[in-house]
Amino acid sequence: MIGYIATTIIGVLKFFSNDEDVRAYVIWGLGSFSKVSGNQVYTFVGIMFLLIPLSFLLIKTLNLMLLGESYARNLGLNIRQARLSVISCSCILTAIITAYCGPIVFLGLAVPHLCRTIFQTSDHRLLVPAVTLTGGALALICNLIARLPGFEGALPINSVTSLIGAPIVISFLFGKRKNEINEHV
Repeated sequence: MIGYIATTIIGVLKFFSNDEDVRAYVIWGLGSFSKVSGNQVYTFVGIMFLLIPLSFLLIKTLNLMLLGESYARNLGLNIRQARLSVISCSCILTAIITAYCGPIVFLGLAVPHLCRTIFQTSDHRLLVPAVTLTGGALALICNLIARLPGFEGALPINSVTSLIGAPIVISFLFGKRKNEINEHV
């Protein structure tokens, strides 16, 4: 329902906007690093310099939550506060990145599964830094592919991230399903 309300508000705003603003919104919605100016990069890096280390403080909490609610609660973790902290940190980081670059699809969904598969662990002491570095590297690779010669200007980055991320997510889903079937046999 929140999605419908947001879509309605966006539709009304687009209706009353001029053509240039609607075009800018559509291009932003396709995702691009090319619209971020030099001054914006400094502000973005400053904000991330503060927030990313805060996310690393949640590693112990994330590892405790892997044990299940009962064990985590017995070890002294306030489950409600832990969930709120993790969700808040994720939302703030995602909102800032989306505000600057638009919604970049599949990176946030595919990279954690990719790292978990590569490193064969669920330990967040390894996964959080690995996902941070792998996600950044994959975003830069996708940006380079989107800017290859032969394309007029630059392709929207979502066209490249979807081509890379969708197969990763699909293979993870089919692999998980295959493991569930094998366990029942």
